[in-house]
Amino acid sequence: MKFRAKMLDVLYMREFQAIAATLAKLAKDCVMILGQERMHFIVNEEHCSTSSPLVWVSIGSKDYFPEYKMTPARPDEDFIVLVMSAMHLSRALAVLRSGTSSSVHSCKLKLKQIQFPCISVIASVVSPSSAEPREVVHDVPVTVVPASDWPSFVLPKVPSTQLVLGVPSLRLLRSLIDKLKNISPSLIFHGSATGELNLVAESEMATITTRFSRLLLHKVNQPQSSSAAASALEVSCSVDTRKASAFFNALQLPNEEIMIGIDNERCICLQLDIRSQVVLHSILPAVCI
Repeated sequence: MKFRAKMLDVLYMREFQAIAATLAKLAKDCVMILGQERMHFIVNEEHCSTSSPLVWVSIGSKDYFPEYKMTPARPDEDFIVLVMSAMHLSRALAVLRSGTSSSVHSCKLKLKQIQFPCISVIASVVSPSSAEPREVVHDVPVTVVPASDWPSFVLPKVPSTQLVLGVPSLRLLRSLIDKLKNISPSLIFHGSATGELNLVAESEMATITTRFSRLLLHKVNQPQSSSAAASALEVSCSVDTRKASAFFNALQLPNEEIMIGIDNERCICLQLDIRSQVVLHSILPAVCI
């Protein structure tokens, strides 16, 4: 069982660190699934507090890593599955953040066995006081999941939704939902094919509705319907406000647009396209109100 990968682009390294920082804000532990062409991180509700949503990130190996090699334990296996502390991983990658005084030239990830199995984060750093690069090494302990336990760590699938809208004001959405969690335990997402999204919070004292209009319509899924019926489509779903707030407050990425898919009265699917092959997903299940 072997794994090694190397990043050279400073922007990609910072994005990778931001992904790890996002996961660390959502849960204590995360699952890392290493494939031949993709790397996945999962924060599952089974491994975190009930106030955190299901979140996973899929990373195309060619997007971030010019060097990427994974050899599973057995030839008939397709993955290496690891469980680790999300906080430890985030701290190990903190040297890649923008704003640090040192310049990072490259970062390697390597699966090693020392006294324990670990992912070694090896950053090549040049400080202002020295022109010679030095290696900063952090070993993140991991638990190697045997193939017999893989069914408990299956990569989630994105549910089919009737409507997907692009909301360009991610910061505004984060601030708004953070305030609404103190008003109502549930939050209604009501979207229409006309490009309108309403967020509704209800309490005994008041009903607060925030309307986003003229949004980009990414998808309308209404089988066997006329174009007129599709354009009149309206769907809604009520979710846990604290889970929604936990997701938006955890985001450390610079993206301004988020795609919101609504599966009528079933779930809300949130998607952040960091790059064409680097995507962050979250599913907020429906709650009864």
